[in-house]
Amino acid sequence: MVIFEGEELLLHYHEGTSDYILITFASADQTDQAHHRYFLQPIAEKYQLSCLGITTKIDNFYQHSDMHHIIPLCNEITQNYQKVIIIGLSMGAYAALKFSAELHANIVFAMGARYTLDASVASVCGIMQRTVDRLDPYSIQETTIHPHEVSGKLYIVHDTYQGLAGYNDIDHQHVYQIIEKLPNTVLVPVLFAHHLVVNSLKGSEEFKSILDILVTEDDPKIIRQVVKIRRHHIYNIYSKIVLLINRYPLWIYKLLISKKFSYIKNNDLLFDDYEKNLTLIYLLKIKGHHKESRNLLQICFLRMLLNCSFYEADQTYKEHMVPPDIHTQNLPYLIAHNGFMLVFDQIQKKMIVTRQFVSNMNVIPVRLCEAQGCFKLVCIWEDMLFELKYREEIIYLVPLHVKGQAKDMIVIEKQEHTAMIYTLDHQLCFYVESLENNGFHQTQSNKPEQFAIV
Repeated sequence: MVIFEGEELLLHYHEGTSDYILITFASADQTDQAHHRYFLQPIAEKYQLSCLGITTKIDNFYQHSDMHHIIPLCNEITQNYQKVIIIGLSMGAYAALKFSAELHANIVFAMGARYTLDASVASVCGIMQRTVDRLDPYSIQETTIHPHEVSGKLYIVHDTYQGLAGYNDIDHQHVYQIIEKLPNTVLVPVLFAHHLVVNSLKGSEEFKSILDILVTEDDPKIIRQVVKIRRHHIYNIYSKIVLLINRYPLWIYKLLISKKFSYIKNNDLLFDDYEKNLTLIYLLKIKGHHKESRNLLQICFLRMLLNCSFYEADQTYKEHMVPPDIHTQNLPYLIAHNGFMLVFDQIQKKMIVTRQFVSNMNVIPVRLCEAQGCFKLVCIWEDMLFELKYREEIIYLVPLHVKGQAKDMIVIEKQEHTAMIYTLDHQLCFYVESLENNGFHQTQSNKPEQFAIV
């Protein structure tokens, strides 16, 4: 229920049965929902938690005179509760800290917080700059949060990971200023969460469990609960994989096929991400983990056919694996560096790359075959082997080993774990930049794709 609407800000109120009350500040880029949704509304309503939700029609870091009307209204309501807990994310976390004293906060839970809009104090991102552009120089200086403006215990929820240069740099700058300059701060680490920390803590049950401990102000228990949720949250696991896939592909492979990961909620987010899975297959092969690379590819095929976890697919593959037919199953696939598989498109009559290598019935995976001392590109269709022949930008399929064929115009340059594809005169090479930009390009201006042989 909206109990106040000003020029730029709104105040929502949900009266619940809790003996504490939440005050939430919306983050940026939520202005289209300002009239009908406030931060943590689903949790407040599901668990009947009393909540005052402050939303904004314009991303203004709550730098507007409407706050002079909202603060007294909040204080009139919150005086009837034992504790006032203020929660915000990003822009909302800044406001949660900035107005905590005026709102008589007992506890502040600030996720991805900002300390100032003054670029001379800490770096300012694009969303922050939009507010800065509306303010005069004095007002910009006044956006810095001062010790007298905060009250209560300040839980600063922040992704502390620093394993990559420049990672989350703006957040680090602001949080370290908050920890150094403001009193009663408690750093709550949420590794691999990036700026939008709440994404690693999402879920009504999960966040409610944090609130249940937060109200006790037991710092070690709060940190342990946040870490526990973060470590088992699919968004956080996904973020971790994105960050670490190039450095630790074998660890990620073992994680994805583990029995423990098969129980993770919403794990299909990773199982169905063919870009990440094909990239992982490529990296495993390049780094010498040949068996694991091939196994993960087989698992991906089974997952798409059986709609099961990678663990179940792995077990099924091991239990029912048949000795491979030397003419078909042993033939390796070709995987590009950026998570694409080389396939033959039957409609376009050309080689392309794709990630939909099972669901798209118009494509057939291209395989590598050694015949008569040279390497050929082949496809398997109805248990028959067909060779790919390149003629004037069109690919033809012809049965392998058929006598009387014209000289092949495709040349395969095979290295230890990779293969490059050229035309016979080496004027054109097969190049992969993206789904939209792949195929035969001029060798002089493009580097040939080094396909992993899996």
